Amino acid sequence: MMQGTPERRPKVILKENFVVEENIDSIRWPQECSVCGGAVEQTDDIKLKKKFKNFGEINVDVLGIPYCKACFAKSRRTKFLDNVTLVISLILGIPLSILAIVASMATPGTQFVWFGLIFVLVIGICYGVVWLVVKFPIRALFKGHFVDLVNAWLIEEKKSDGREGVSVVIEIPNKVYANKFAQLNEVVPQPPK
Repeated sequence: MMQGTPERRPKVILKENFVVEENIDSIRWPQECSVCGGAVEQTDDIKLKKKFKNFGEINVDVLGIPYCKACFAKSRRTKFLDNVTLVISLILGIPLSILAIVASMATPGTQFVWFGLIFVLVIGICYGVVWLVVKFPIRALFKGHFVDLVNAWLIEEKKSDGREGVSVVIEIPNKVYANKFAQLNEVVPQPPK
């Protein structure tokens, strides 16, 4: 009698968002559009890459996020708008940061450490202004053309079993879909601290 290999299951914890601690490639998506709940016609992937001090460079793919055709098109527009917002922020922010650093150098006693802080602060302010002036009005005027996307990112944290490691955080804006995702992946709620 041949025994099969045990099924690999993801280890998913529910905190503010879903935290996948192990086996990201084993997560299962409910077979409906992650935005509207319609029939699945296309899927999308999120490619994550980040360098960590203790773990080196980590590359992870969150595969098979389901969408209907309409929501998939809207997700493309949303990603494009996000990229435009970032690029405009950098185009405005880098020269303004350099200008602010040069202006601060004119003040006697300015420490070199402040230059990085000034740079990051000006870029952040530019992003906020571009978000308010470009992204927010476009999303408000063309409400039906954009969607809130399933998002993911990498974090370094102490896992539920006490080990240090890298986990994937998955944010699902559609709460009904998020509940189905939780049931399908046997998500463990994080106890309150």
